[in-house]
Amino acid sequence: MHIEKNVFESVIGTLLNIQGKSKDGLKERKDLIAMGIRTELGPLKKGKRTYLPPAAYTLSRKEKKTLCKFLSEVKVPEGYSSDIRRLVSMKDLKLKSLKTHDCHVIMEHFLPIGIRSILPEKVRSSITKLCSFFKSICSKVINPAILPMLQKEIVITLCELEMFFPPSFFDIMVHLVVHLVKETQLCGPAYMRWMYPVERYMKILKGYVKNRSRPKGCMVERYIVEEAIEFCTEYLSNVQSIGLPKSQLVEKKEGKNLIGNKIVAVSRVERDQVHLYVLHNENEVEPYVEIHKDVLRDPASITERLRCLAYGPSFHVFSYSAYAINGYTFYTKEQDDKSTMQNSGVTVVAEAMHISSVKDLNPKFANLSYFGVIERIWVFDYEKFQIPIFGCKWVENNNGIRMDKSGFLQVDLNRVGYKDESFILASQARQVFYVNDPKSTKWSIVLFSNKVIDENTGDQGDIDVEIESFTRNDQDENIISNDSYIRNDHNEGKMAIMKSIIRARGKGYLKVSIDICLDGDVPLSSSLIRVDDDAGYLKVSPYDNGTCPSKQISILSSKDKGPKI
Repeated sequence: MHIEKNVFESVIGTLLNIQGKSKDGLKERKDLIAMGIRTELGPLKKGKRTYLPPAAYTLSRKEKKTLCKFLSEVKVPEGYSSDIRRLVSMKDLKLKSLKTHDCHVIMEHFLPIGIRSILPEKVRSSITKLCSFFKSICSKVINPAILPMLQKEIVITLCELEMFFPPSFFDIMVHLVVHLVKETQLCGPAYMRWMYPVERYMKILKGYVKNRSRPKGCMVERYIVEEAIEFCTEYLSNVQSIGLPKSQLVEKKEGKNLIGNKIVAVSRVERDQVHLYVLHNENEVEPYVEIHKDVLRDPASITERLRCLAYGPSFHVFSYSAYAINGYTFYTKEQDDKSTMQNSGVTVVAEAMHISSVKDLNPKFANLSYFGVIERIWVFDYEKFQIPIFGCKWVENNNGIRMDKSGFLQVDLNRVGYKDESFILASQARQVFYVNDPKSTKWSIVLFSNKVIDENTGDQGDIDVEIESFTRNDQDENIISNDSYIRNDHNEGKMAIMKSIIRARGKGYLKVSIDICLDGDVPLSSSLIRVDDDAGYLKVSPYDNGTCPSKQISILSSKDKGPKI
Protein backbone atom coordinates (compact mmCIF):
# COMPACT_ATOMS: atom_id res chain seq x y z
CA MET A 1 0.00 0.00 0.00
CA HIS A 2 2.72 2.46 0.97
CA ILE A 3 4.99 1.29 -1.84
CA GLU A 4 2.26 2.16 -4.32
CA LYS A 5 1.78 5.56 -2.67
CA ASN A 6 5.48 6.43 -2.76
CA VAL A 7 5.91 5.26 -6.36
CA PHE A 8 2.88 7.29 -7.43
CA GLU A 9 4.22 10.42 -5.71
CA SER A 10 7.55 9.97 -7.51
CA VAL A 11 5.83 9.54 -10.89
CA ILE A 12 3.31 12.38 -10.58
CA GLY A 13 5.83 14.65 -8.84
CA THR A 14 8.31 14.20 -11.69
CA LEU A 15 5.69 14.64 -14.41
CA LEU A 16 4.16 17.79 -12.90
CA ASN A 17 7.50 19.02 -11.50
CA ILE A 18 6.07 19.35 -7.97
CA GLN A 19 8.57 20.92 -5.61
CA GLY A 20 9.89 18.40 -3.09
CA LYS A 21 8.39 15.46 -5.02
CA SER A 22 10.16 15.72 -8.38
CA LYS A 23 13.11 13.41 -9.03
CA ASP A 24 14.50 15.74 -11.70
CA GLY A 25 16.58 18.84 -11.06
CA LEU A 26 19.96 20.50 -11.45
CA LYS A 27 21.80 17.97 -9.26
CA GLU A 28 20.19 15.04 -11.06
CA ARG A 29 21.22 16.44 -14.45
CA LYS A 30 24.79 16.92 -13.23
CA ASP A 31 24.77 13.29 -12.09
CA LEU A 32 24.01 12.25 -15.67
CA ILE A 33 27.07 14.15 -16.90
CA ALA A 34 29.24 12.61 -14.18
CA MET A 35 28.02 9.12 -15.12
CA GLY A 36 28.55 9.79 -18.82
CA ILE A 37 24.97 8.96 -19.86
CA ARG A 38 22.34 11.06 -21.65
CA THR A 39 24.74 13.97 -22.00
CA GLU A 40 22.21 15.80 -24.21
CA LEU A 41 20.14 16.36 -21.03
CA GLY A 42 23.00 18.12 -19.24
CA PRO A 43 22.49 21.67 -17.89
CA LEU A 44 23.17 24.48 -20.36
CA LYS A 45 24.37 28.00 -19.59
CA LYS A 46 22.11 30.72 -20.93
CA GLY A 47 23.58 34.01 -19.83
CA LYS A 48 23.44 34.08 -16.06
CA ARG A 49 20.94 31.26 -15.86
CA THR A 50 21.14 27.47 -16.18
CA TYR A 51 18.73 25.80 -18.56
CA LEU A 52 17.63 22.16 -18.17
CA PRO A 53 16.57 20.70 -21.54
CA PRO A 54 13.20 18.90 -21.61
CA ALA A 55 13.63 15.17 -21.00
CA ALA A 56 11.32 12.49 -22.39
CA TYR A 57 9.12 12.76 -19.29
CA THR A 58 9.04 16.60 -19.13
CA LEU A 59 5.53 17.93 -19.66
CA SER A 60 4.86 21.24 -21.31
CA ARG A 61 2.56 23.68 -19.58
CA LYS A 62 -0.22 22.75 -22.01
CA GLU A 63 0.21 19.04 -21.21
CA LYS A 64 0.12 19.74 -17.49
CA LYS A 65 -3.14 21.62 -17.95
CA THR A 66 -4.53 18.70 -19.94
CA LEU A 67 -3.70 16.18 -17.18
CA CYS A 68 -4.92 18.39 -14.35
CA LYS A 69 -8.09 19.34 -16.22
CA PHE A 70 -8.92 15.67 -16.76
CA LEU A 71 -8.53 14.90 -13.06
CA SER A 72 -10.49 18.02 -12.10
CA GLU A 73 -13.49 16.79 -14.13
CA VAL A 74 -13.62 13.24 -12.74
CA LYS A 75 -16.84 12.33 -10.88
CA VAL A 76 -16.89 8.96 -9.16
CA PRO A 77 -19.77 6.91 -7.69
CA GLU A 78 -20.62 7.01 -4.01
CA GLY A 79 -18.13 5.05 -1.92
CA TYR A 80 -15.62 4.71 -4.76
CA SER A 81 -13.07 7.21 -3.45
CA SER A 82 -12.81 10.76 -2.20
CA ASP A 83 -13.71 13.65 -4.50
CA ILE A 84 -10.75 13.64 -6.89
CA ARG A 85 -11.61 17.13 -8.13
CA ARG A 86 -10.76 18.69 -4.78
CA LEU A 87 -7.23 17.30 -4.96
CA VAL A 88 -6.34 19.23 -8.12
CA SER A 89 -5.01 22.79 -8.14
CA MET A 90 -5.45 24.27 -11.61
CA LYS A 91 -3.69 27.44 -10.47
CA ASP A 92 -0.45 25.68 -9.52
CA LEU A 93 -0.97 22.68 -11.86
CA LYS A 94 -0.33 20.10 -9.17
CA LEU A 95 -2.07 17.65 -6.85
CA LYS A 96 -2.40 18.43 -3.17
CA SER A 97 -3.60 16.84 0.07
CA LEU A 98 -3.33 13.31 -1.32
CA LYS A 99 -4.26 10.46 1.00
CA THR A 100 -2.95 6.93 0.52
CA HIS A 101 -6.21 5.70 -0.99
CA ASP A 102 -6.29 8.67 -3.36
CA CYS A 103 -2.87 7.62 -4.69
CA HIS A 104 -4.17 4.05 -4.99
CA VAL A 105 -7.21 5.06 -7.07
CA ILE A 106 -5.44 7.58 -9.30
CA MET A 107 -2.48 5.26 -9.95
CA GLU A 108 -4.57 2.26 -10.96
CA HIS A 109 -7.53 3.88 -12.72
CA PHE A 110 -7.10 7.53 -13.72
CA LEU A 111 -3.41 8.12 -14.45
CA PRO A 112 -3.31 5.73 -17.46
CA ILE A 113 -6.31 7.60 -18.91
CA GLY A 114 -5.01 11.06 -18.07
CA ILE A 115 -1.74 10.59 -19.98
CA ARG A 116 -3.36 9.11 -23.12
CA SER A 117 -2.96 12.34 -25.11
CA ILE A 118 0.38 13.51 -23.68
CA LEU A 119 3.99 12.30 -23.45
CA PRO A 120 5.85 10.32 -26.13
CA GLU A 121 4.31 6.93 -26.86
CA LYS A 122 7.22 4.94 -25.39
CA VAL A 123 7.18 6.80 -22.06
CA ARG A 124 3.39 6.68 -21.89
CA SER A 125 3.39 2.93 -22.51
CA SER A 126 5.93 2.27 -19.74
CA ILE A 127 3.99 4.32 -17.16
CA THR A 128 0.71 2.65 -18.18
CA LYS A 129 2.21 -0.81 -17.70
CA LEU A 130 3.49 0.18 -14.25
CA CYS A 131 -0.05 1.26 -13.32
CA SER A 132 -1.47 -2.00 -14.73
CA PHE A 133 0.95 -4.00 -12.61
CA PHE A 134 -0.29 -2.39 -9.40
CA LYS A 135 -3.88 -2.97 -10.49
CA SER A 136 -3.11 -6.65 -11.10
CA ILE A 137 -1.16 -7.25 -7.91
CA CYS A 138 -3.85 -5.53 -5.77
CA SER A 139 -6.72 -7.69 -7.10
CA LYS A 140 -8.71 -9.74 -4.61
CA VAL A 141 -8.37 -12.94 -6.62
CA ILE A 142 -5.04 -13.76 -8.26
CA ASN A 143 -4.29 -16.90 -10.24
CA PRO A 144 -0.93 -18.20 -8.91
CA ALA A 145 -0.09 -19.48 -12.38
CA ILE A 146 0.25 -15.95 -13.76
CA LEU A 147 2.51 -14.62 -10.98
CA PRO A 148 5.75 -15.70 -12.74
CA MET A 149 4.57 -13.81 -15.81
CA LEU A 150 3.87 -10.70 -13.69
CA GLN A 151 7.35 -10.97 -12.19
CA LYS A 152 8.98 -11.13 -15.61
CA GLU A 153 6.96 -8.23 -16.96
CA ILE A 154 7.51 -5.86 -14.03
CA VAL A 155 11.25 -6.35 -14.42
CA ILE A 156 10.98 -5.42 -18.10
CA THR A 157 8.77 -2.43 -17.25
CA LEU A 158 11.28 -1.07 -14.71
CA CYS A 159 14.06 -1.51 -17.25
CA GLU A 160 12.05 0.51 -19.74
CA LEU A 161 11.52 3.25 -17.15
CA GLU A 162 15.27 3.34 -16.52
CA MET A 163 15.74 4.27 -20.18
CA PHE A 164 13.82 7.53 -19.71
CA PHE A 165 13.80 8.57 -16.04
CA PRO A 166 16.94 9.74 -14.19
CA PRO A 167 18.80 7.38 -11.81
CA SER A 168 17.54 9.43 -8.85
CA PHE A 169 14.01 8.24 -9.65
CA PHE A 170 14.90 4.66 -8.72
CA ASP A 171 15.08 4.84 -4.95
CA ILE A 172 14.42 1.98 -2.53
CA MET A 173 10.63 2.23 -2.96
CA VAL A 174 10.81 1.70 -6.71
CA HIS A 175 13.19 -1.20 -6.14
CA LEU A 176 10.76 -2.86 -3.72
CA VAL A 177 8.20 -3.17 -6.53
CA VAL A 178 10.27 -6.09 -7.86
CA HIS A 179 9.62 -8.05 -4.64
CA LEU A 180 5.83 -7.61 -4.55
CA VAL A 181 5.16 -10.69 -6.67
CA LYS A 182 7.30 -12.88 -4.41
CA GLU A 183 5.53 -11.43 -1.37
CA THR A 184 2.17 -12.30 -2.93
CA GLN A 185 3.32 -15.88 -3.59
CA LEU A 186 4.32 -16.30 0.05
CA CYS A 187 1.63 -14.30 1.85
CA GLY A 188 -1.38 -14.23 -0.45
CA PRO A 189 -3.30 -11.26 -1.95
CA ALA A 190 -2.31 -7.82 -0.75
CA TYR A 191 -5.82 -6.78 0.28
CA MET A 192 -5.66 -9.19 3.25
CA ARG A 193 -2.50 -7.52 4.53
CA TRP A 194 -2.63 -3.83 3.67
CA MET A 195 -3.32 -1.07 6.14
CA TYR A 196 -6.56 0.44 4.83
CA PRO A 197 -8.78 -1.39 7.39
CA VAL A 198 -6.35 -0.50 10.17
CA GLU A 199 -6.37 3.17 9.22
CA ARG A 200 -10.17 3.17 9.06
CA TYR A 201 -10.32 1.58 12.51
CA MET A 202 -7.93 4.22 13.82
CA LYS A 203 -10.60 6.78 12.96
CA ILE A 204 -13.07 4.81 15.11
CA LEU A 205 -10.60 4.75 17.99
CA LYS A 206 -10.06 8.49 17.72
CA GLY A 207 -13.82 8.90 18.11
CA TYR A 208 -13.59 7.16 21.49
CA VAL A 209 -11.50 9.99 22.92
CA LYS A 210 -13.62 12.28 25.10
CA ASN A 211 -10.85 13.42 27.44
CA ARG A 212 -7.96 14.72 25.35
CA SER A 213 -5.56 14.60 28.29
CA ARG A 214 -6.07 10.80 28.56
CA PRO A 215 -6.58 9.54 24.97
CA LYS A 216 -5.26 6.02 25.56
CA GLY A 217 -7.42 5.49 28.63
CA CYS A 218 -10.53 6.63 26.74
CA MET A 219 -9.87 4.15 23.95
CA VAL A 220 -9.31 1.26 26.36
CA GLU A 221 -12.40 1.96 28.46
CA ARG A 222 -14.72 2.41 25.49
CA TYR A 223 -13.39 -0.72 23.79
CA ILE A 224 -13.86 -2.83 26.95
CA VAL A 225 -17.43 -1.55 27.38
CA GLU A 226 -18.36 -2.44 23.80
CA GLU A 227 -16.84 -5.91 24.11
CA ALA A 228 -18.72 -6.52 27.36
CA ILE A 229 -22.05 -5.40 25.88
CA GLU A 230 -21.61 -7.55 22.80
CA PHE A 231 -20.78 -10.56 24.99
CA CYS A 232 -23.85 -10.00 27.17
CA THR A 233 -26.22 -9.77 24.20
CA GLU A 234 -25.54 -13.44 23.44
CA TYR A 235 -27.39 -14.33 26.67
CA LEU A 236 -30.34 -11.99 26.13
CA SER A 237 -33.45 -13.05 24.24
CA ASN A 238 -34.94 -11.04 21.40
CA VAL A 239 -31.83 -8.87 21.16
CA GLN A 240 -29.86 -8.47 17.96
CA SER A 241 -26.11 -8.56 18.48
CA ILE A 242 -23.76 -5.87 17.18
CA GLY A 243 -23.04 -6.22 13.48
CA LEU A 244 -24.53 -5.48 10.10
CA PRO A 245 -28.35 -5.34 10.55
CA LYS A 246 -30.32 -7.86 8.53
CA SER A 247 -32.57 -5.06 7.34
CA GLN A 248 -29.63 -3.57 5.43
CA LEU A 249 -29.01 -6.88 3.67
CA VAL A 250 -32.65 -6.97 2.58
CA GLU A 251 -32.45 -3.39 1.33
CA LYS A 252 -29.41 -4.21 -0.79
CA LYS A 253 -31.32 -6.95 -2.60
CA GLU A 254 -34.82 -5.50 -2.75
CA GLY A 255 -33.89 -1.83 -2.94
CA LYS A 256 -34.69 1.33 -1.00
CA ASN A 257 -35.76 4.76 -2.23
CA LEU A 258 -33.50 7.61 -1.16
CA ILE A 259 -34.39 10.93 -2.80
CA GLY A 260 -37.75 12.12 -4.10
CA ASN A 261 -41.14 10.51 -3.69
CA LYS A 262 -43.85 11.61 -6.09
CA ILE A 263 -46.57 9.80 -8.00
CA VAL A 264 -46.66 10.23 -11.76
CA ALA A 265 -49.02 8.87 -14.39
CA VAL A 266 -47.48 6.85 -17.22
CA SER A 267 -48.86 6.23 -20.67
CA ARG A 268 -50.28 2.85 -21.69
CA VAL A 269 -47.34 2.31 -24.06
CA GLU A 270 -44.76 2.81 -21.33
CA ARG A 271 -46.81 0.78 -18.89
CA ASP A 272 -47.08 -2.12 -21.34
CA GLN A 273 -43.36 -1.95 -22.16
CA VAL A 274 -42.44 -2.21 -18.50
CA HIS A 275 -45.01 -4.91 -17.78
CA LEU A 276 -43.82 -7.03 -20.72
CA TYR A 277 -40.21 -6.70 -19.57
CA VAL A 278 -41.17 -7.71 -16.03
CA LEU A 279 -43.01 -10.79 -17.28
CA HIS A 280 -40.03 -11.87 -19.39
CA ASN A 281 -37.65 -11.51 -16.41
CA GLU A 282 -39.78 -12.72 -13.49
CA ASN A 283 -38.85 -16.07 -11.96
CA GLU A 284 -42.47 -16.87 -11.23
CA VAL A 285 -43.36 -16.60 -14.93
CA GLU A 286 -40.40 -18.39 -16.48
CA PRO A 287 -41.55 -22.00 -15.78
CA TYR A 288 -44.95 -21.27 -17.33
CA VAL A 289 -43.45 -20.17 -20.60
CA GLU A 290 -42.27 -23.72 -21.25
CA ILE A 291 -45.18 -25.75 -19.91
CA HIS A 292 -47.68 -23.08 -20.99
CA LYS A 293 -51.38 -23.95 -20.96
CA ASP A 294 -51.10 -27.34 -19.29
CA VAL A 295 -50.32 -25.75 -15.96
CA LEU A 296 -52.48 -22.68 -16.48
CA ARG A 297 -55.61 -24.87 -16.69
CA ASP A 298 -55.05 -25.78 -13.03
CA PRO A 299 -56.00 -22.66 -11.01
CA ALA A 300 -54.70 -24.19 -7.77
CA SER A 301 -51.12 -24.07 -9.04
CA ILE A 302 -51.17 -20.32 -9.62
CA THR A 303 -49.35 -18.38 -6.88
CA GLU A 304 -50.52 -15.06 -5.52
CA ARG A 305 -47.52 -13.29 -7.07
CA LEU A 306 -48.29 -14.76 -10.49
CA ARG A 307 -51.94 -13.71 -10.18
CA CYS A 308 -50.85 -10.10 -9.46
CA LEU A 309 -48.47 -10.20 -12.40
CA ALA A 310 -51.30 -11.34 -14.66
CA TYR A 311 -53.49 -8.42 -13.58
CA GLY A 312 -50.68 -5.96 -14.38
CA PRO A 313 -49.45 -2.86 -12.53
CA SER A 314 -51.19 0.41 -11.80
CA PHE A 315 -50.95 3.31 -14.22
CA HIS A 316 -49.73 5.50 -11.35
CA VAL A 317 -46.14 4.85 -10.33
CA PHE A 318 -43.78 6.19 -7.67
CA SER A 319 -40.95 8.29 -9.12
CA TYR A 320 -37.62 8.80 -7.33
CA SER A 321 -34.35 10.63 -7.99
CA ALA A 322 -32.16 8.13 -6.11
CA TYR A 323 -32.45 4.44 -5.27
CA ALA A 324 -30.22 2.00 -3.40
CA ILE A 325 -30.11 -1.63 -4.55
CA ASN A 326 -27.55 -4.39 -5.09
CA GLY A 327 -25.11 -2.54 -2.84
CA TYR A 328 -25.06 0.45 -5.21
CA THR A 329 -26.58 3.91 -4.96
CA PHE A 330 -28.16 4.97 -8.25
CA TYR A 331 -29.12 8.52 -9.29
CA THR A 332 -31.02 9.81 -12.25
CA LYS A 333 -29.01 11.94 -14.69
CA GLU A 334 -30.83 15.03 -13.47
CA GLN A 335 -29.86 14.30 -9.87
CA ASP A 336 -26.32 13.48 -10.98
CA ASP A 337 -25.87 16.93 -12.45
CA LYS A 338 -26.64 18.44 -9.04
CA SER A 339 -24.33 16.09 -7.14
CA THR A 340 -20.56 15.89 -6.67
CA MET A 341 -20.78 12.16 -7.45
CA GLN A 342 -21.63 10.21 -10.59
CA ASN A 343 -24.19 7.50 -9.83
CA SER A 344 -26.27 7.47 -13.02
CA GLY A 345 -24.05 5.17 -15.10
CA VAL A 346 -25.47 1.67 -15.56
CA THR A 347 -24.74 -1.53 -17.45
CA VAL A 348 -26.71 -4.73 -17.93
CA VAL A 349 -25.84 -8.08 -19.48
CA ALA A 350 -28.59 -9.43 -21.76
CA GLU A 351 -28.94 -12.24 -24.25
CA ALA A 352 -28.94 -10.99 -27.84
CA MET A 353 -29.31 -12.63 -31.23
CA HIS A 354 -26.35 -12.30 -33.59
CA ILE A 355 -26.68 -12.72 -37.36
CA SER A 356 -23.95 -12.30 -39.97
CA SER A 357 -26.25 -11.00 -42.71
CA VAL A 358 -29.88 -10.71 -43.78
CA LYS A 359 -29.70 -14.15 -45.39
CA ASP A 360 -28.29 -15.82 -42.27
CA LEU A 361 -30.66 -18.67 -41.31
CA ASN A 362 -28.65 -19.82 -38.27
CA PRO A 363 -28.60 -16.94 -35.78
CA LYS A 364 -26.56 -17.33 -32.61
CA PHE A 365 -27.51 -16.20 -29.13
CA ALA A 366 -24.88 -14.77 -26.81
CA ASN A 367 -24.66 -12.47 -23.79
CA LEU A 368 -23.94 -8.85 -24.61
CA SER A 369 -23.22 -5.88 -22.33
CA TYR A 370 -25.20 -2.69 -22.76
CA PHE A 371 -24.14 0.68 -21.31
CA GLY A 372 -26.26 3.71 -20.61
CA VAL A 373 -27.42 6.44 -18.24
CA ILE A 374 -30.44 6.30 -15.90
CA GLU A 375 -33.06 8.91 -16.75
CA ARG A 376 -36.04 7.65 -14.69
CA ILE A 377 -36.45 5.60 -11.53
CA TRP A 378 -39.96 4.24 -11.23
CA VAL A 379 -41.53 1.80 -8.77
CA PHE A 380 -44.55 -0.04 -10.21
CA ASP A 381 -47.29 -1.18 -7.87
CA TYR A 382 -48.65 -4.73 -8.43
CA GLU A 383 -51.07 -4.46 -5.45
CA LYS A 384 -49.33 -7.11 -3.31
CA PHE A 385 -45.76 -6.07 -4.10
CA GLN A 386 -43.73 -3.41 -5.89
CA ILE A 387 -41.04 -3.70 -8.57
CA PRO A 388 -38.42 -0.94 -9.10
CA ILE A 389 -37.65 -0.12 -12.75
CA PHE A 390 -34.87 1.96 -14.32
CA GLY A 391 -35.63 3.87 -17.51
CA CYS A 392 -32.30 4.34 -19.29
CA LYS A 393 -30.79 6.01 -22.32
CA TRP A 394 -28.74 3.22 -23.91
CA VAL A 395 -25.69 3.54 -26.13
CA GLU A 396 -26.09 1.88 -29.53
CA ASN A 397 -23.75 -1.14 -29.53
CA ASN A 398 -22.86 -1.37 -33.21
CA ASN A 399 -21.21 2.03 -33.61
CA GLY A 400 -21.30 3.47 -30.09
CA ILE A 401 -18.99 1.04 -28.27
CA ARG A 402 -15.41 0.09 -29.08
CA MET A 403 -12.25 -1.28 -27.48
CA ASP A 404 -9.09 0.65 -28.36
CA LYS A 405 -5.62 -0.85 -28.77
CA SER A 406 -4.67 0.13 -25.20
CA GLY A 407 -7.48 -2.01 -23.78
CA PHE A 408 -9.81 0.84 -22.73
CA LEU A 409 -13.55 0.35 -23.28
CA GLN A 410 -14.96 3.48 -24.96
CA VAL A 411 -18.57 4.57 -25.49
CA ASP A 412 -20.15 7.43 -27.41
CA LEU A 413 -22.90 8.65 -25.09
CA ASN A 414 -24.41 10.78 -27.85
CA ARG A 415 -25.13 7.75 -30.05
CA VAL A 416 -28.43 6.58 -28.55
CA GLY A 417 -30.21 3.37 -29.50
CA TYR A 418 -32.87 0.90 -28.31
CA LYS A 419 -35.39 3.66 -27.56
CA ASP A 420 -38.23 1.11 -27.53
CA GLU A 421 -36.42 -1.04 -24.95
CA SER A 422 -35.26 1.51 -22.42
CA PHE A 423 -36.47 -0.25 -19.23
CA ILE A 424 -34.67 -2.80 -17.04
CA LEU A 425 -35.29 -4.25 -13.60
CA ALA A 426 -33.36 -2.37 -10.93
CA SER A 427 -32.15 -5.71 -9.56
CA GLN A 428 -30.35 -6.37 -12.87
CA ALA A 429 -28.41 -3.11 -12.88
CA ARG A 430 -24.68 -2.92 -12.30
CA GLN A 431 -23.05 0.44 -11.73
CA VAL A 432 -20.43 2.00 -14.01
CA PHE A 433 -19.17 5.54 -14.48
CA TYR A 434 -17.73 7.44 -17.39
CA VAL A 435 -14.70 9.71 -17.68
CA ASN A 436 -13.88 11.91 -20.64
CA ASP A 437 -11.23 10.55 -22.97
CA PRO A 438 -8.45 13.19 -23.17
CA LYS A 439 -7.53 11.80 -26.57
CA SER A 440 -10.98 12.37 -28.11
CA THR A 441 -13.83 14.55 -26.88
CA LYS A 442 -16.34 12.32 -28.70
CA TRP A 443 -15.64 9.23 -26.61
CA SER A 444 -15.91 8.44 -22.91
CA ILE A 445 -14.05 5.65 -21.11
CA VAL A 446 -16.03 3.14 -19.04
CA LEU A 447 -14.87 2.33 -15.50
CA PHE A 448 -16.66 -0.15 -13.27
CA SER A 449 -17.71 0.65 -9.73
CA ASN A 450 -15.66 -1.16 -7.11
CA LYS A 451 -18.73 -2.39 -5.19
CA VAL A 452 -20.70 -5.58 -5.75
CA ILE A 453 -23.08 -7.62 -3.62
CA ASP A 454 -22.62 -11.29 -2.89
CA GLU A 455 -25.91 -13.11 -3.42
CA ASN A 456 -25.18 -15.54 -0.57
CA THR A 457 -23.81 -13.27 2.14
CA GLY A 458 -24.71 -9.79 1.01
CA ASP A 459 -21.14 -8.64 1.61
CA GLN A 460 -19.60 -6.03 -0.63
CA GLY A 461 -16.11 -5.89 -2.05
CA ASP A 462 -13.99 -4.90 -5.00
CA ILE A 463 -15.00 -6.29 -8.36
CA ASP A 464 -12.41 -8.78 -9.49
CA VAL A 465 -11.31 -8.43 -13.08
CA GLU A 466 -9.44 -11.16 -14.86
CA ILE A 467 -5.74 -10.31 -14.91
CA GLU A 468 -4.13 -10.19 -18.31
CA SER A 469 -0.60 -9.59 -19.45
CA PHE A 470 0.09 -5.87 -19.39
CA THR A 471 3.07 -6.06 -21.73
CA ARG A 472 2.19 -5.68 -25.39
CA ASN A 473 4.48 -7.48 -27.81
CA ASP A 474 3.98 -4.93 -30.58
CA GLN A 475 5.65 -2.28 -28.45
CA ASP A 476 8.50 -4.15 -26.79
CA GLU A 477 10.99 -4.06 -29.61
CA ASN A 478 10.34 -0.40 -30.36
CA ILE A 479 10.80 0.58 -26.73
CA ILE A 480 14.01 -1.37 -26.25
CA SER A 481 15.54 -0.04 -29.45
CA ASN A 482 14.56 3.57 -28.69
CA ASP A 483 17.42 5.81 -27.52
CA SER A 484 15.73 9.21 -27.54
CA TYR A 485 15.83 10.79 -24.09
CA ILE A 486 15.01 14.39 -25.05
CA ARG A 487 11.71 15.83 -26.25
CA ASN A 488 11.75 17.53 -29.63
CA ASP A 489 8.07 18.51 -29.79
CA HIS A 490 8.49 21.35 -27.28
CA ASN A 491 11.35 23.31 -25.71
CA GLU A 492 9.78 24.13 -22.36
CA GLY A 493 12.64 23.05 -20.18
CA LYS A 494 13.39 24.40 -16.71
CA MET A 495 15.60 27.19 -15.45
CA ALA A 496 17.71 26.38 -12.43
CA ILE A 497 18.44 28.92 -9.67
CA MET A 498 21.66 30.77 -10.57
CA LYS A 499 22.25 33.39 -7.92
CA SER A 500 20.57 35.37 -5.18
CA ILE A 501 21.42 38.84 -3.87
CA ILE A 502 19.46 39.85 -0.80
CA ARG A 503 19.84 43.22 0.97
CA ALA A 504 17.75 45.11 3.47
CA ARG A 505 15.50 47.96 2.37
CA GLY A 506 13.59 49.37 5.28
CA LYS A 507 11.89 47.72 8.18
CA GLY A 508 9.89 44.64 7.21
CA TYR A 509 11.04 44.66 3.59
CA LEU A 510 13.89 43.13 1.59
CA LYS A 511 15.23 43.93 -1.84
CA VAL A 512 15.68 40.58 -3.58
CA SER A 513 17.40 40.03 -6.91
CA ILE A 514 17.12 36.43 -8.07
CA ASP A 515 16.86 34.52 -11.31
CA ILE A 516 14.08 31.91 -11.24
CA CYS A 517 12.16 30.61 -14.22
CA LEU A 518 10.02 27.50 -13.94
CA ASP A 519 7.62 26.11 -16.53
CA GLY A 520 8.18 28.98 -18.94
CA ASP A 521 7.21 31.79 -16.51
CA VAL A 522 8.82 35.23 -16.69
CA PRO A 523 11.87 35.33 -14.35
CA LEU A 524 11.52 37.25 -11.08
CA SER A 525 14.14 40.00 -10.79
CA SER A 526 14.60 42.77 -8.22
CA SER A 527 11.04 42.54 -6.85
CA LEU A 528 9.98 44.37 -3.71
CA ILE A 529 8.76 41.79 -1.23
CA ARG A 530 7.54 41.69 2.35
CA VAL A 531 9.18 39.26 4.75
CA ASP A 532 7.62 37.41 7.69
CA ASP A 533 9.97 35.62 10.08
CA ASP A 534 8.56 32.29 11.26
CA ALA A 535 10.58 29.62 13.10
CA GLY A 536 13.88 30.43 11.41
CA TYR A 537 12.38 30.79 7.92
CA LEU A 538 11.62 33.93 5.98
CA LYS A 539 8.44 33.31 3.99
CA VAL A 540 8.57 35.59 1.01
CA SER A 541 5.58 36.53 -1.16
CA PRO A 542 6.64 38.67 -4.13
CA TYR A 543 4.26 41.42 -5.08
CA ASP A 544 2.83 41.08 -8.58
CA ASN A 545 4.36 43.99 -10.47
CA GLY A 546 2.85 43.05 -13.82
CA THR A 547 5.90 41.15 -15.04
CA CYS A 548 5.70 37.99 -12.97
CA PRO A 549 2.88 35.98 -11.38
CA SER A 550 2.84 35.89 -7.58
CA LYS A 551 4.87 32.99 -6.20
CA GLN A 552 6.01 31.63 -2.86
CA ILE A 553 9.76 31.51 -2.12
CA SER A 554 11.32 30.09 1.06
CA ILE A 555 14.50 31.74 2.37
CA LEU A 556 16.43 30.12 5.21
CA SER A 557 17.30 32.68 7.88
CA SER A 558 20.71 32.38 9.55
CA LYS A 559 21.85 34.98 12.07
CA ASP A 560 25.53 34.24 11.53
CA LYS A 561 25.77 33.78 7.78
CA GLY A 562 22.78 35.84 6.68
CA PRO A 563 19.70 34.70 4.76
CA LYS A 564 20.14 32.12 2.01
CA ILE A 565 17.91 30.72 -0.71
